[in-house]
Amino acid sequence: KDFADYADFCFKTFGDRVKNWMTFNEPRVVAALGYDNGFFAPGRCSPPNGNCSAGNSTTEPYIVAHNLILSHAAAVERYRTKYQ
Repeated sequence: KDFADYADFCFKTFGDRVKNWMTFNEPRVVAALGYDNGFFAPGRCSPPNGNCSAGNSTTEPYIVAHNLILSHAAAVERYRTKYQ
């Protein structure tokens, strides 16, 4: 809901100037490099995937990817129902 509200604000504010919208840039990279091997923020991982102070590389990348997909879908739904 929060991301859909943010997207709605962007659609409303910039819609007269933006033709093509994109919700996330490389969502797989966000999930894998941020939560599997910890190379990107927030730097979460578990051995042997990296040297991070916290994280669980077996579950967190999938949870993050799942939530990215859900938030993308919510933004698309908002756009299609209100602005298309």
